[in-house]
Amino acid sequence: MDTVPWHSLELDDVFKRIGACREGLSSNEAIKRLIQFGHNVIARRKPVSPVRLFFRQFASFFVLVLLFAAALAFAVSFLPGESGRRLTAFFILGIIVVSVVLNFYEEYRAQKELEALDKLLVFQATVLRDGAPHSVEAAEVVPGDVLVLTRGQKVPADARIIEARSLRTDESALTGESIGVDKSPQPVAADAPLAERTSMVYASTYITHGTGLAVVVTTGMNTEVGKIAITLQQMAERPTPFQIEVQKMARQMTVIVAVLATVVALVLLFLLHEPPVDTALNTLSLAVATIPESLPIVLTFALALGARQMAQRKAVVRRLSVVESLGSVDTICTDKTGTLTQNTMSVQWLYVNGQVVPMPAEKNNDEAVQELLRAGALCNEAGLEDLTPAKIMGDPVDTALLRAALVAGLDVKRERAAFPEVNEIPFSSERKMMTSLHQHDGRCVVYTKGAAEAVLERCTSIWQDGQITPLNDAHRSAIQKALEQLESEAYYVLALAKKEAASAETDNAEQDLTFLGLLAMTDPPRPKVKDSINQAQGAGIRVVMITGDTALTARAVGEQLGIGDRCVEARELDGLSDEEIRKRMRLVDIVARAAPDTKQRVLKALQEEGHFVAMTGDGVNDATALKQADVGIAMGMRGTDIAKESAAMVLLNEDFSTIVAAIEEGRRIFDNIRKFTNYLLSTSLGEVFVVLALSVAGYFPLSAKMLLWVNIVTDLIPASALAADPAVPHVMKRRPRRHDEPILNKAIYATVAGSIFRTLIAYVLIFWLGLSLGGVTYARTMLFTSIVLHAFTRVMVVRQLDNLPLWSNRTLLWSYMAAVGLQLLALYTPLRDLFGIVPLDWRAWAAMIPIVIFSSITGIYMTRWILKLVPLWEE
Repeated sequence: MDTVPWHSLELDDVFKRIGACREGLSSNEAIKRLIQFGHNVIARRKPVSPVRLFFRQFASFFVLVLLFAAALAFAVSFLPGESGRRLTAFFILGIIVVSVVLNFYEEYRAQKELEALDKLLVFQATVLRDGAPHSVEAAEVVPGDVLVLTRGQKVPADARIIEARSLRTDESALTGESIGVDKSPQPVAADAPLAERTSMVYASTYITHGTGLAVVVTTGMNTEVGKIAITLQQMAERPTPFQIEVQKMARQMTVIVAVLATVVALVLLFLLHEPPVDTALNTLSLAVATIPESLPIVLTFALALGARQMAQRKAVVRRLSVVESLGSVDTICTDKTGTLTQNTMSVQWLYVNGQVVPMPAEKNNDEAVQELLRAGALCNEAGLEDLTPAKIMGDPVDTALLRAALVAGLDVKRERAAFPEVNEIPFSSERKMMTSLHQHDGRCVVYTKGAAEAVLERCTSIWQDGQITPLNDAHRSAIQKALEQLESEAYYVLALAKKEAASAETDNAEQDLTFLGLLAMTDPPRPKVKDSINQAQGAGIRVVMITGDTALTARAVGEQLGIGDRCVEARELDGLSDEEIRKRMRLVDIVARAAPDTKQRVLKALQEEGHFVAMTGDGVNDATALKQADVGIAMGMRGTDIAKESAAMVLLNEDFSTIVAAIEEGRRIFDNIRKFTNYLLSTSLGEVFVVLALSVAGYFPLSAKMLLWVNIVTDLIPASALAADPAVPHVMKRRPRRHDEPILNKAIYATVAGSIFRTLIAYVLIFWLGLSLGGVTYARTMLFTSIVLHAFTRVMVVRQLDNLPLWSNRTLLWSYMAAVGLQLLALYTPLRDLFGIVPLDWRAWAAMIPIVIFSSITGIYMTRWILKLVPLWEE
């Protein structure tokens, strides 16, 4: 049934095929059809259950490696004298649990917040049942039901128009067209595009004007919305580049650990002639120390922190990994209606007294302006709850006319009371106008509005300079010139006229009218959107508009907002191959008259060109593209349910500037991830190499408990503080990083290698001084403590990647004070017996502090030198 071209059929044929009549269905027949066709609902992907969401967090290579290490340590703990290894196993398990719980909590919270946005799950529809109107849940509407359509109603299903009285719908959610669509029972061509099927109303659109009847022809998944939902369900969810990169980094670290552990095992076994069991245990301890167990926690913390900050700015992310992915966006494909613009028509220009003038921003006493706006307010079906523009309800054009009258100081309620409507001629697509007749001071006043050409044909006089004069060729020529100018700038233009009539009869009401003027309106851009686009372009991000609007309208908006004027219509792309579309899109700023499949092809072309694409939108027509995009961004309040479910991020305030702020946050998060990964890797490998070097010399300087303690004190606390580092001032002045650029690039590896070399010298020197000051235990204690002291200097060196000042992150300073405090507790309380260390006197501190400070200063200059040779950011 869903393949029938209902829009092109005569009504008798429609009723015959659907098995219904104008009086609707009987209650019994409706029940039978509900069983036959099912409920009128869009099959939605069930939310991931909390249990499944929790266990999904374990599908990480890092977590699996840590689980293996924990299991190995636990198994070894059953060997004679090795029960202490259980502490190692429990520590690693604790790290895993904290990481998994944090990640689960953030994703579960995001899922719940998105569910809370869904306010339109249940709504009522009025249908004819047993010959009378009945209110039923939209889910119970079936094919053959006759819908009673009234202003403000949401259409529950796809339906064929039976009767239409000034019926107009808002189909912007489905087609992207911001202007209301006039409906008529007359069939249209079978190949008419969706936006031009005026004989149909569609599910998820709204009635903005008039009344009518329509017979339901398709419900649920067979509607136009349902077809989009089916496409979405067939699209697989792809892992983000960041998720892929973290898995890759985990594998790299695992290889590094395996290689180093093998080298240490060979040294202990063949050079130091350690027993095989001791060799295996010491190698395990070293391997556990080398794996940065706290990295999953810090990664989750950094992403969660970014997600929280985005939420404070009214952006909800559905998956934590999306936070970082935003930093890689180099192209934003944005819908126009409701995203760049306000989805609210607004009068911008007036044509009165022979000239085009701007719409007054405040009360205006000009007689011609007042008369023109009075006509727009009276020949109008929009409702007004009070005297504020925010309380106007109705068709976008009618609401724009009322809003303009209010802004210009017209008391609309008093005017409507003084000019009560007594009759009307409804709008029709054939006449392209509507007329209302009003009683005033015992006489009848006629007001007409409509397409300029249609109204002008009915006019024989013109209101100019406070007088009514005959309409001559010079007047018509001036009006036509103004009309062409305004339409060339993509304004929607209405003409208004009036006359006095002898009676309220409609027969000749639209003849011999007096031309009052023109009103030019448009859907204005959102505040600050132009600045946001400029900022995005300054950050190397290309903005492409993909809209269902005409090329003329789209180009005008593109030029106004600074997107560009290189426009192509979707039909020009339809016959092209994928390769040809890729080439064409290199030189295109705007795609007009775009259908959902057009958006998908354009996105695919951009992605195949290597671009990392974010797609913004709010309508049903955006859903497939939102799903396909690398980062799909839906509007929270205006956005349809299906759009929000398809997106990776939802904007609650629907502000385009929030997208740019989110991209800035994504870049900050990646910078910080790179910094603390650098820090964790360099400190862990520094410990391994000093153990390796001293083992070759005949010493095994750090026990397993010492290594675990160091991992907690120097890794988890400072690294978590690094995640809160502020954004650098130039973060939105550099080009986007490639989405496949690794966290550990050449510059990071070079700085890590430099750090290992520097710290190896410092640690060996401190250990050697400790031997001379108090023996092996004293030297081990000094090395144990100096690693903690050196952590802060390493953090400062890492922050040289961004040239951040020392005091820009006070959390970091407090974390270092906490780390030093914990180390002092380990040194000067009975806790030292757990580690097998001794208290240090002033001689040890006098030796360690100068070496650590000198090592830090050397590291800062070494890092700067390395970054000059190997740039951190690839061009």
